[in-house]
Amino acid sequence: MTKLVKTTGYEIDTPCIASHYQPALLAELALSRDISAYQLLKGARLQLDDFAVAEKRISPDQYLTLIKNCQKLIDADDISFLLGQRLLPGFYGAVSQALQQVTNLRQAIEILCDYHSILSPLYTPRHYENDEEVFLFWLDSTGSHEQETFIIESHITAFVSMVAWLAREKMPWQYEFTYAEPNYIEQYWVNFGQNLSFNQQMNRLRLPKQFLDKPWPNAFKLGIHGALKESNRQLAEEYSQYSFLDQLYDYIQLHINEPLNLDKVSFAFGISPASMKRKLKKHHTSFQQQIDLVRKHTAIYLYEVKKMNSQQIAEYLCFNDMNNFRRAFKRWTGISPYLLFAQ
Repeated sequence: MTKLVKTTGYEIDTPCIASHYQPALLAELALSRDISAYQLLKGARLQLDDFAVAEKRISPDQYLTLIKNCQKLIDADDISFLLGQRLLPGFYGAVSQALQQVTNLRQAIEILCDYHSILSPLYTPRHYENDEEVFLFWLDSTGSHEQETFIIESHITAFVSMVAWLAREKMPWQYEFTYAEPNYIEQYWVNFGQNLSFNQQMNRLRLPKQFLDKPWPNAFKLGIHGALKESNRQLAEEYSQYSFLDQLYDYIQLHINEPLNLDKVSFAFGISPASMKRKLKKHHTSFQQQIDLVRKHTAIYLYEVKKMNSQQIAEYLCFNDMNNFRRAFKRWTGISPYLLFAQ
C-alpha cells in the first residue's frame, strides 16, 4: 500500500525565508556598491525596513528577484563570491553558533544538511561517501535555475571559506559544476584554485576521506550540544524543514527501484496528477525531469559507492533492456554510461 507523504514543504511562493538572514546580507552588499535601493528592490515586493524586522518572512521568488536585480545592477564578477564569504557561519541564531563550535568536517557537513532550510533555503546540500572520498552536492530546491550559477558560486564559497577558517588549513577540494566554464574564470582560480571541472553531472565538492574526522582546533565539544538543542528548537519554528521539491526528490529516491508514474506519486502526495503538474510547472520543472534527475544521481551513487556495473545499475533502476537503459542514461547525462563511468 502506498504510504502518503505529509506535503507541507515550502514552495517558491511560500513566505519562509527570514528577511534579516541571507536577503539582508545581499542587500547590504549591494548597497555598499552605491546601488539604488529602489532599483535593487524593484519587483521584489520589499522595502528596506523589511530587512530589519526579525519576524518578516519572504518567499524564495522574492529572494531570487533580489539576486536577479543585484546581478543586473552590479557590473562585477566577484559579487557572488563576496556574498559567499559572508554567508557562513552567518548570523542565523543557534545554528550559526553550532557551526562555529563543530569538532570536524563531518559534523560541519551534517549541520549544513540538517539545517539547510535555515542555512541554504534555495539549494539543498546533500552528501554521501565511499571508501576513498566524501561528496557534498547542492540541488535546486525551489526552481531557481535562472540564478543557478550565482547561487552555487556563493554557497560553495561559503562552505569552503568557513571550513578553511574553522579547520585552519586549506583542504584539497575538487570542484565540479554542471554549467560551462564562465568567462570570468579568474574568480574561480582566486576563490577555489585550479582543481575545477565544468559541464559535470552535479554541482559538487569532493575531498579525500582522511579529512572527514580530523579534529579541528576550534572545537567546543561541550558547548555544541547545547547549541544543537537550541538549533532544533529554531528549526521547529520554521515553516518546514524541506521544500516541496526536496520531498519529491526524497520520495522518488526511496522508491526509485520500483515502477513509478505520475499517478502513483501524485496519489502518495495526496493530490491529483493535474495538481502535481501545476506545482512542478510553477517550479520550472516537470515530473519526467524529476524522475530523470533522481535516476541519474542514483546511478552515479551506485557506481561510486556500491561499485555496481552498468548491468546491475540498469536492473536496480527497473530497466530490463540495456539498450533502453543506455538511451535513457544518455538523456539524463548527455553521455553514455560507459563514458561517464570510465572517467
